[in-house]
Amino acid sequence: MTSPRPAPELLAPAGDWEAMRAAVANGADAVYFGLSAFNARARAANFDPAELPGVMRFLHARNVKGFVTLNTLIFSDELPAVAGLVRAVADAGADAVIVQDLGLVRLVKAVAPSLPVHASTQMTLTEPGGIAFVRGLGVERVVLARELSVADIRKVTAATDVPVEVFVHGALCVAYSGQCLTSEALGGRSANRGQCAQACRLPYELVVDGSPRDLGDRAYLLSPQDLAAYDHVKPLVDAGVVSFKVEGRLKGGPYVAATTQTYRKAIDAAVEEADFRLTRREELDLAQTFSRGLTPGFLDGVDHQKLVRGRFPKSRGVRVGTVVGRGKGGVRVELAETVPDLVKPGDGVLFDIGKPEEKEPGGRVWKVTRVAATRSGAREAVELAFEAGALDLAAVPVGCDVYRTDDPALRRRLEQSYAQDRPPRRVPVSARVSGEVGGPLALSLADPDGHAAAATWPGPLEVAAKRPTSADEVREQLSRLGDTPFELGDLAVGLPAGVLVPRSVLNDLRRRAAGELAERRVELRRHAVAEPDALDRLRAGVARAPVADAPGSPRLTVLARTLDQLDAVLGWVPPDGLPRPLAVYCDFEDLRRYADAVPRARAAGVPAGLAPLRVLKPGEDGFQSLVARAAPDLVLVRNLASVAYFREHLPAARLVGDFSLNVANELTADLLVRSGLDRLVPSYDLNWEQFAAMVRRADPAWFEPVVHFTMPMFHMEHCVFAAFLSTGRDHRDCGRPCEAHKVDLRDRVGANFPVLPDTGCRNTVFNSVPQSAAEYVGRMRELGLTVFRVELLREAPDQVGRLLARYARVIAGLDDGRAAWRELRALNQLGVTRGTLQLL
Repeated sequence: MTSPRPAPELLAPAGDWEAMRAAVANGADAVYFGLSAFNARARAANFDPAELPGVMRFLHARNVKGFVTLNTLIFSDELPAVAGLVRAVADAGADAVIVQDLGLVRLVKAVAPSLPVHASTQMTLTEPGGIAFVRGLGVERVVLARELSVADIRKVTAATDVPVEVFVHGALCVAYSGQCLTSEALGGRSANRGQCAQACRLPYELVVDGSPRDLGDRAYLLSPQDLAAYDHVKPLVDAGVVSFKVEGRLKGGPYVAATTQTYRKAIDAAVEEADFRLTRREELDLAQTFSRGLTPGFLDGVDHQKLVRGRFPKSRGVRVGTVVGRGKGGVRVELAETVPDLVKPGDGVLFDIGKPEEKEPGGRVWKVTRVAATRSGAREAVELAFEAGALDLAAVPVGCDVYRTDDPALRRRLEQSYAQDRPPRRVPVSARVSGEVGGPLALSLADPDGHAAAATWPGPLEVAAKRPTSADEVREQLSRLGDTPFELGDLAVGLPAGVLVPRSVLNDLRRRAAGELAERRVELRRHAVAEPDALDRLRAGVARAPVADAPGSPRLTVLARTLDQLDAVLGWVPPDGLPRPLAVYCDFEDLRRYADAVPRARAAGVPAGLAPLRVLKPGEDGFQSLVARAAPDLVLVRNLASVAYFREHLPAARLVGDFSLNVANELTADLLVRSGLDRLVPSYDLNWEQFAAMVRRADPAWFEPVVHFTMPMFHMEHCVFAAFLSTGRDHRDCGRPCEAHKVDLRDRVGANFPVLPDTGCRNTVFNSVPQSAAEYVGRMRELGLTVFRVELLREAPDQVGRLLARYARVIAGLDDGRAAWRELRALNQLGVTRGTLQLL
């Protein structure tokens, strides 16, 4: 008989104290939570840093781990504040910090080396190469991107010994985490700063080749259904996953209770090699707490017909049935399920009339009456009655779906699960009682981790006059550990025969020894602050040696997305004797065309740079090899895996880190330059003051700001082309409509957002208008910046020369940027925006 596998970790969310109590009471092994700053759920209640010691004491007293989320980008001027927060987290004994910013990883490991760092899903880690990069920084666990399948995860764990954590339940972002710039582009609220405005949950119209496409009742084209992987736990355990994470720091205690209960049972069954299946009632109860529709997400692989249903963007609870008629007393509904009490008095219901952006009819049910089925073979039907005047029955059309949005009975039952502080998860302790007649009595306790505590009674021990104390009586008294995190395991009794040990003495020794052991366990979880002023040292060590070929005068680089655009760039004659582009980058949908692009650029005397994919999955190094075989002069590095790959396969090429590496402070910039990158594009999350603060603390020759571009808002596995222009699951059966059609998404105010596919069949949704930093170029030059990029999107070849000429004059100081700004607004039908650099 094989020994049982060690239990994986169930990691639950806590946005407030109620959710934390719900997680602990219902069986979480660990809880993750954010503080009032630097966490990716700024809208959650979160916890004040002053509460942190109490939070960790609460969790550790119940043998539950606590992970603190510091999972946002950190701007340069914020580094002192976050360094202080790291010291507080370490001192409070947090079990790990979850981090997005690469510079912050360096800072944590310098301040408190023993504090474990987990790489957030915001790092966009999808394959072993990127994981190897962050492991070299001291990361002890990685949270994988939600877009991976079980098969992908198995490939990851086979190629790395870094423990991996996966999300198994909750909301799915349509964009890869850490790669969504939509909220930043549209409202200055960065998702990389915990301020997502959820533009993916808004309605969009599909525009195909310039004409709207009728999609029926599907309008929420970027709003995925939710993830529910309770039936994938066993395959994920077998794949080597060590931690199962539930999303939901913005959700309440009942949701946390329900999900924790569900995954506790699923994990325990997987460990015990037992069958696991939720009853239909349990599935419905889980969906009731929050659901836009539950799916396996990407765990079964890409399925573009399942991920986005497109009918509504918010949680609607459980579908009750369909309206089949109206009566004097209410609405007749044919039920969708046969479970008892699918809808009952007191439940809240909503009628789906196909207009979720409007206030849809609904109300609280007063009475439920069974009625005869409306047709032969139909399911059970009921009539739902409402308070007089509470519902306009005429607004409820026959044929619409009915959803139960609130189940008070279920909510009360879930709240009851954490209403009282249940006995904590207990740790077995071994005990030894020893003493001699006429001497003291000693009790020692030890936990499985080797922590120990002892208590002594001075005695003297005496021989019993009548009834000596037995070993069973000693065990009985020492087992009374009810208000401690312990349970009695092995007991050794080293007492002379016939002695009497008063029960009160045993009780006192137990209380003192258990209390001391509990305190010691808490104290030993604290992490030493090895270098309180580590930030000063790291900043002083930021390398400032200039890049070898940094131009002495300002130069443009240009990014082209088609061969026609490339030819237009190469054929452009700069005005006023200004220099030609320092380099031209190619970012083509079909990477095979790179083999044509590089010789053209070389023939024109312009260095050629190539862009690999922004995201790589296991087994996709073939896409990188297409770049390497084209032998470019530069590579536009867009993910961490590409750093080592191109250093090995293209040692002579210059590596330029693109915006997707999220360079927001000088510690991150220094790290990437030390890793072999020659120039870096500053994060698009920076406004001017944040941008300038970073550049001033580093070598300005490192940076290549993009001064004209259309913001790449969503980068996603979800393919709009396949989902809405085909019936295929993925690239194997979609018919590749992306090769035949140009697609935009049109929002409620008529703005068109271009959608471009890449070779990996991932889509990027771009902003509707380009943004220009023309007015900031003069200030950038004052900071010492000399390389400026212009990116093309759908510009026609005859528009390219005029655009480049304007920026060439701006960076040469012949135009202060204001005139260029006015001309760009006049030339572009929708104008331009100053974008993220502008202070809001």
